Amino acid sequence: MSETWIKALEILKARLDPVQFETWLSPIRITPGEGDALTLEVPDEFSARWIRDNYLEMIKDALWDTARAPVGIDFRVREVSAPPRSRPQPDEAQAASPTADSLVARFTFDQFVVAPSNEIAHSASELVAAAPGTSYNPLFLYGGVGVGKTHLVHGIGHALRDRYPRLRMVYTFGESYVNEVMTASRNGRLDLLRHRYRGQCDVLLMDDIQYLAGKEFAQEEFFHTFNELYNAGKQIVVTSDQSPRKIPGITERLRSRFEWGLLVDIAPPEHELRVQILLRKAGRESIPLTLDVAEFLAQRFSSSVRELEGALNRVAAHAMIRKVPLTLDMARRVTDGIVSDRRGHLGAETVLKVVADYFGLHVGDLKSPRRHQAVSVPRQIAMHLLRERTGASLPAIGAVFGGRSHTTVLASLRRIQDLMETESATERAVRDIERQLGF
Repeated sequence: MSETWIKALEILKARLDPVQFETWLSPIRITPGEGDALTLEVPDEFSARWIRDNYLEMIKDALWDTARAPVGIDFRVREVSAPPRSRPQPDEAQAASPTADSLVARFTFDQFVVAPSNEIAHSASELVAAAPGTSYNPLFLYGGVGVGKTHLVHGIGHALRDRYPRLRMVYTFGESYVNEVMTASRNGRLDLLRHRYRGQCDVLLMDDIQYLAGKEFAQEEFFHTFNELYNAGKQIVVTSDQSPRKIPGITERLRSRFEWGLLVDIAPPEHELRVQILLRKAGRESIPLTLDVAEFLAQRFSSSVRELEGALNRVAAHAMIRKVPLTLDMARRVTDGIVSDRRGHLGAETVLKVVADYFGLHVGDLKSPRRHQAVSVPRQIAMHLLRERTGASLPAIGAVFGGRSHTTVLASLRRIQDLMETESATERAVRDIERQLGF
């Protein structure tokens, strides 16, 4: 039965969303039982009911695919010691909550590269991990893709698990939470969901809270969950791609709750930080990366850490497969292909549409002669993206914007470059739009 279950788990892992698998199925253990049925040990009664309601048929299918015969399933709740006190004390012996098992092992504070763009967020996260529920509650981290939000949330989780083993943590994504609420509502299991997030939670870690936008029922549930945890002195940490005030479709009372604690803006990684991230990753994975190649990659891929690490993975794989040194020339040739692929699929109208939508404008506004800052800055950003991401010439860019001269375009490009260097909000807007364009 042990081998059958292991094979079935591999099938389920391929069929399920990673967060769902790690949250619900990964903590399951098989245990000796009576008869021919497979006895699955689960962390608590809530998990048993949730798995029965949502995953039982999938588990049966995977077992059939493995054993080629029907397999009976029994559930047994794992025996645990008494629940923790309201204020957990360090070094108390109890296994970490099953949700904490979904934390990424390498996303610890020790592996986080600190720089001016993220040092406040890093310090706040360490303070929260040292004394949960006593300061910076809630902790709201926001910034674009790949700036380290998820890494810090996992770092908090790892530190809390090490210092307070009795602490009951729930780590989830905004999108997963919405799905859980909707499923629980359909199945009449909202009481169980509330018990999981309120009665059995000392620390709530939620990534990408922006996915609650426009989901009124899920927001209502989260609002009451937030209030109950906060009033009980439980720690809440959430992340988003933008500040609470800029998330569309979020109720005012939920926004105000987020602002009760500490809001921390994490800026895109500066050049020096990108270099250090590459060198750290290369050292961890034994990639022979020289400083000049790291400098080159950091300069070429600046919008997010994920993009940066992806470029290094591609270059390193190329060197390994071809059995050639990872040189600067080779890195340039490989990444030229990435850049040219993107440019070849990106048109001017697409850039203008994405920029206009981002700022709540019409494409016609960007092409118009209006000089108001609400239009001129988005127009300059669009010009910058056309130049940097499509390689369009100055006259070609001018033609897109109603026949502006190349000198006018050049002045606009210089202006937006200055703004990006002096105003973090402008740089974030550019990076966010680049992400929407696939960079």
